Amino acid sequence: MEFQFIDNTKIDASARKQIRSSVMRGRNVGKTRRRKEPIRPSKPRILVPDVANINRRGLDGNSPSPRDTVGRMLKTVGNGFTVLRYPKPLEPHVQRIVRQFMDMTSSIIYPKELCINVQESHAIWFEFFQSDEAFFHCLLAMAQAFSDWLQGGQGESIKVMRYLADTYRCINEKLRREATPGDATVAVVMSITMHNNLLRAPGGAKVHLNALHKMVELRGGLSSFPAALLLHKICRTDIEFSLQSGSLPRFYRDEFPYATIRSSPIWLNTTHEAFITTTNARIYDTSIQSIFRDILCASKFINTSKTTNQKIEPTMFQEILISAGYRLFHMHPLDMPRTVSGADNICHLALLAMIATMLIRKGHSRLSYPFLAGLFHEALVETAGEQEIEDGLLLWVLFMAGISVFNVKDDNWLSLKLRSCISDMKLDSWEGTKIILGNYPWIDYFHDDPGLELWDILTRY
Repeated sequence: MEFQFIDNTKIDASARKQIRSSVMRGRNVGKTRRRKEPIRPSKPRILVPDVANINRRGLDGNSPSPRDTVGRMLKTVGNGFTVLRYPKPLEPHVQRIVRQFMDMTSSIIYPKELCINVQESHAIWFEFFQSDEAFFHCLLAMAQAFSDWLQGGQGESIKVMRYLADTYRCINEKLRREATPGDATVAVVMSITMHNNLLRAPGGAKVHLNALHKMVELRGGLSSFPAALLLHKICRTDIEFSLQSGSLPRFYRDEFPYATIRSSPIWLNTTHEAFITTTNARIYDTSIQSIFRDILCASKFINTSKTTNQKIEPTMFQEILISAGYRLFHMHPLDMPRTVSGADNICHLALLAMIATMLIRKGHSRLSYPFLAGLFHEALVETAGEQEIEDGLLLWVLFMAGISVFNVKDDNWLSLKLRSCISDMKLDSWEGTKIILGNYPWIDYFHDDPGLELWDILTRY
């Protein structure tokens, strides 16, 4: 018997399709198939629960905070702004401005290179934005002002003034209804105060800061604010105004995170180095000694995160900044006669200048601090040629001055002092200079780039 084999190597795609169709036609005779519709969940129309109608009882029988609900949602979504429901219809370009502004403020206050859980910082502002009309208009005003600034605008535009008018109208209505100002009301007044700080309008900032002070007192003081994010922004606004005006801050908070910093494996070596540095720098004022060592240890602690890849809690970072700022202002108020001189005086002013570099990072806006700059200039002139000022301390003070409240391109006296100090210390590279600066309070993230820029300016000519 002769076997016949079928050669299917020359069958093309069309032939294969006809073969499969013929085979299946017989098997499916008389059968009907119902097409299955894919199951699609109903499209949510309200992406973030309405604060007024949210279910107040959690699984444990306690009342969950709307802020916690928003925070959990932000963790599960790639872009936190995709879950934001706007209280009133906003045009796409306005939505973009709001998102840009929120990203900017978050990156300034909680640098993602240093802090963990940065995304959670939006939660409380999302809550206010949704539930409070005054805060809604206030945030639009701040965001629009930021957008105008990016485009080179000066002062307040018509749009900003319109948003602010709506803010004032809403806040006045709320104050007539509220016996005690709520968190959202306090947040609005705090934001307007900071807005005036950024516009370098101390008159307007002072009026609103006084109102903020009264509201906080009505609430029972800073301790009555359980939300650390709001509390910290109140303190930052207070410190920022004092840096610009020289006045004593309205509030005080000292929760320096000693326990966390002492947990660092380099703690013992750092404290030993800080003691030696303070002694060699001839800093004799005991209060300045204390804050100088604390800030130096905190700087070393923060700098190690770059090598260990272990970021710090954003609230802890804020406590370092706020505690240092308040202690410096209260130990030697700027608007009072100076009771310290020499190394103590320039060190105290340099530490305040350092706080200024951490409040508003260079790259977004370089604010002017005329009051602090005036005192700093007088102190540096008085210490000219003094043998008691240690070279390393003077180098650090001059660099801190140059990257904070002065501009060496305009202030020739400072560039001359810096060049003279660099020459006396025989420094010929930024790397060598950076090693010396690293012995003093110096946070790489904030100060390396402007420090290198300053070095390039000094060595270019």
